[in-house]
Amino acid sequence: MKKILFVSTTLGNGGAERIISYLLNEFAKDQNKQIILLLLKKEGNTYLSYVSANVKVINLNIKNRIRYSIYSIIKQIISIRPNICYVGLDKLNIMLAFFIPFMKLWKIRFIVRETNVLSQQYNFHNPFIKLSYKVFYNQYDSIIAQSIDMKNDLINIWKINRQKINLINNPININAIIAKSVEASKYKLNKEERKINFVAIGRLEHQKGYDILLKRMAELNPKIPFRLYILGGGALLNKITEMIKLLNLESSVQLLGFQSNPYSILKESDGIILSSRHEGFPNVLLEANALGIPIFSNQCPGGINEIIIEGINGISCNFESETSFQNGLEKFLSTNFDAEKIRLMTQKRYDISVILPKYRSVFYQVGNKAI
Repeated sequence: MKKILFVSTTLGNGGAERIISYLLNEFAKDQNKQIILLLLKKEGNTYLSYVSANVKVINLNIKNRIRYSIYSIIKQIISIRPNICYVGLDKLNIMLAFFIPFMKLWKIRFIVRETNVLSQQYNFHNPFIKLSYKVFYNQYDSIIAQSIDMKNDLINIWKINRQKINLINNPININAIIAKSVEASKYKLNKEERKINFVAIGRLEHQKGYDILLKRMAELNPKIPFRLYILGGGALLNKITEMIKLLNLESSVQLLGFQSNPYSILKESDGIILSSRHEGFPNVLLEANALGIPIFSNQCPGGINEIIIEGINGISCNFESETSFQNGLEKFLSTNFDAEKIRLMTQKRYDISVILPKYRSVFYQVGNKAI
């Protein structure tokens, strides 16, 4: 029986973890494969309850930082001896890459899914980081890039072998999103006449650019009344809360914290807004479109130019520029978006029924047609 091993720090609330849960359930349908999930930490495994009972779960319950336990992780991988090992979580990707030449002595093949446009995340002028990716990332048998931006970055900046890169956009489970959107929510958006309700979803951290968004919101003409609801928690909560006060935005911006079901709130909004400095391929935009909600987004690296078809499912502009932001917002508000058209277009492009077969194809190729 063939073995496929998925390695993840946790199976928490992130987009990368959600995709792992999709893949686990997809491959668990196969009777001739043993599907194994190796979790590194015990806490925060929100998506574990959604994983098929056919998946064998091993938890290392690591207490300290992952880098201090890398040898325990490698030892466990070798002990399992899978035909294919899949990883797809940020720093874990590069840490494991250092040891792939050694682990390949056990004839294990490795697939990695990159999570971000690396040159935006790291200082690519650092020779050690650049050499690490150039030499060791090429040890992976296949590298999955979520967007064209990410693929080009891997090839041009990090000198990754283009033959190893497979471009696969993120999948979403549209039926599940729609089902959860009708569940009751304790939060109700303010539906006052002439109020524009925007929802932003994401961790409160520098990458997400909430500082940029709040500055732009503070500069808006009073004739454009708006309310912004931010869903997410994180390290910058106090800083963002203070910024809202300093900019006199308390009546316009509300922090709702992390929401296990953001869809019941999102479906009531006039639009989803994304202010990130960079992304991988933001699932939250696909999920909004799955509900027929249009996008207003910063033109950042990481798939925005692939996801948004201008004037059809959203509008993008440069949030760093006050003029560009206000012009973009006016264009967004004057566009008559067709919610049903947005839903159908999203289903055809990103539903799990469309994307997961592409993952199967990569696993099949890497496994030499054994998977």
